[in-house]
Amino acid sequence: MSGLSGIGVFWAFSSFISSAILCVGYFMPYWITGQLLIQLNGKSEQTVPVHFGIFRRCNYPALNAAGEVSVVLECGRYTTFKDIPSTSWQITTLVNGLACGICLLVSLTAMFGVCIKGVVIPTVARSAGILQMCSGLLMVTGVSIYPKGLDSPEIQQACGNTSRSYNLGDCSFSWCFYITAVAIVVTLVCSALAFHAPKRKHVSNGESFLARKFSGP
Repeated sequence: MSGLSGIGVFWAFSSFISSAILCVGYFMPYWITGQLLIQLNGKSEQTVPVHFGIFRRCNYPALNAAGEVSVVLECGRYTTFKDIPSTSWQITTLVNGLACGICLLVSLTAMFGVCIKGVVIPTVARSAGILQMCSGLLMVTGVSIYPKGLDSPEIQQACGNTSRSYNLGDCSFSWCFYITAVAIVVTLVCSALAFHAPKRKHVSNGESFLARKFSGP
């Protein structure tokens, strides 16, 4: 039998859904969408959509076996951490990754609390709320500094060479950025609900009378 109140059950499922969305937003390379102009066979030109995430990208230029620059039409992560094109994006990768891990841990604990009585006691609920608040604030920090990296040369190539820090230029935010923002709001709301998650013990009239009798005059 669950040891969670009605609010607690809502908190558990909301926490699980928001953490899943945060993880999807963290991993998928669809935070920013731009366009890259390429030449086919050295003659005709074609515009290819380019997507950037935090540490992954889709449709990016690379050197082929002949030493020529060509566009790789697939998604992949940067080879090393240093290859991430901006210090801001590197910080976002670390901060958001840590926040996702915390959210996932709290949400799994909450789901166990739905199924098993005694898992989410008041102390655990308060700790979970504090952790969710911290992870939400970490996410806010990561999302806030992410646009600062729009001035890197690789990003500018896809944004018409007009992007600057906190200026998208010809690029636009994509769906991963928006669902991450929504999930952050839900996580912060869940951090407040966590304090009301455990069931309150109902005290009978007899127990209340004894408590008053032995508590002194």
